[in-house]
Amino acid sequence: MLKNARLTAVRHLHQEDKLILSFENLPDREFCNVVDFSFSGFFPHNVLFDLYEYSLADLPPRIAAEFPVLSYYLHSGEEWQIFYLSPQAGLGGIIVCATLGDLDF
Repeated sequence: MLKNARLTAVRHLHQEDKLILSFENLPDREFCNVVDFSFSGFFPHNVLFDLYEYSLADLPPRIAAEFPVLSYYLHSGEEWQIFYLSPQAGLGGIIVCATLGDLDF
């Protein structure tokens, strides 16, 4: 559970198409098949309100509007898995993964 989780590090393993989020007092979260991500500000205090998972069919329009990079994925004709990092303080953003069901927790 990530509600009100303090984010302490973000690691991008480009050669492996992985993104790892590290949290205080919680296990790391590893995202596989990462094709894109967009984050806003990483500050001394980064607390996620929650982490939401969407397919393109159920992606809220407000998130698509907030992150223009998603336009490409919305019009690609392919399936994508979108994770929305809802910030309470500090870093927030999106992670786009190439296939559904390949998330390692």
